[in-house]
Amino acid sequence: MVKIISKLLFFPVAFFIASSSLAWAAPVEVYRGVLGSADVVMELGEPQADGTRKGRYFYLRHGVDIPLQGRLDQLAEAQPLTGELLEKRLHAITPGEPLFEDAAQRQVIWRARLQGDVLTGEWEDGIRGGRLPFSLGRVAQYDPEKLAPRGVEAVTLAIVQGAGSGVAEGIAISMQATPYDYLRVARPLEQGEEVAVASNLAWRPVRDARTRFWYPRLTRHPDARMLAVANALLEQRHWTMSLQALACKAAIYKSLDPEAGSLGYFDHEQIKLSYLSTTLLSVTESGSPSCGGAHPNNHFDPFTLDLLHGGYLDFSRLIKGYSHGSEGREYSPQLVRFIRKAVASQREPRDDDDCTDMLPDFMALMFEAPGKLGFVVSRIGHARSVCLGRGVSLSFGKLKPILKPEATRYLFPLN
Repeated sequence: MVKIISKLLFFPVAFFIASSSLAWAAPVEVYRGVLGSADVVMELGEPQADGTRKGRYFYLRHGVDIPLQGRLDQLAEAQPLTGELLEKRLHAITPGEPLFEDAAQRQVIWRARLQGDVLTGEWEDGIRGGRLPFSLGRVAQYDPEKLAPRGVEAVTLAIVQGAGSGVAEGIAISMQATPYDYLRVARPLEQGEEVAVASNLAWRPVRDARTRFWYPRLTRHPDARMLAVANALLEQRHWTMSLQALACKAAIYKSLDPEAGSLGYFDHEQIKLSYLSTTLLSVTESGSPSCGGAHPNNHFDPFTLDLLHGGYLDFSRLIKGYSHGSEGREYSPQLVRFIRKAVASQREPRDDDDCTDMLPDFMALMFEAPGKLGFVVSRIGHARSVCLGRGVSLSFGKLKPILKPEATRYLFPLN
């Protein structure tokens, strides 16, 4: 078998690091309420020996973390690293930490008191002037350290993207597991125009107005349960990407990188639904997000959902000689020969021969309308990212030599 192992530097877009989460193992408390007339969510850690707490909060309309630090009755919020603060930041004793006062040593302070499960008090802007009352009720408690990415995930992100959602891969964003981030992304979305594939099959793009990129959702499917399962997976991917974009905006409190304070080019992300039937849904995420890593995360990452069994499609159900083990994807010699023959038969005189020669070493599978399976370059190093998405597409009829009997149910559904 030929083994294709995911390389350290070649992860897809969904890799994570805790760019703004709290850095202790103790549980933190989540509060929700109003500051003046604005809806806000706050997260506070346990008080240290001197009474100091660390935390963060966001305005629901913006979704951007603002760091907090201090005693409860004088909780200072961080200032963006812009203008006159840049020079101060360059000479800070701890340059990796946020600044909680401006160059004139003025602060924005939350003067809070805790009564049972409710934080109340007055917010005072000592820089621009103004005071607002606030009232926030405790809604959850959790331990962000248990959810944070570690090892390869954290190292990879530091190299290629620089900011991420703070939630490790494989952990669902929910009110139970990740209440702070769930409250940030579980919100009404802008609705795009519905695209009907058949009378009982349709989808539409949706987007969070704060992060601006569109992501698909199923709107019609003959199996209501499968529709819900597919949309839950699409929602998680959409939420994760939105958290990464918002983390880049929040980086302005910690980073001097030019992309800090922006959406990190996630608003230029291309999300394409390339194929939809009653049995399969293929989507491709591609783009070049960047928020301070060594280089942008140039990527082309297709995935396919199984609308018969639910979850992500296991291509070994369809294709002979394909398996996905603990060390990555594995292809039999017969399957490798089939792919290389297909590439050779469709190759025309052009300058991307070196790209297709990378198949199947750096390869992903994706379905394409009207009825094709694509073998495309994916998860490749930054230096060769020009090859991303290149490959060969074969009609379902030409796949017969490598198809298993069960493939007929997927490729030629009766309904």
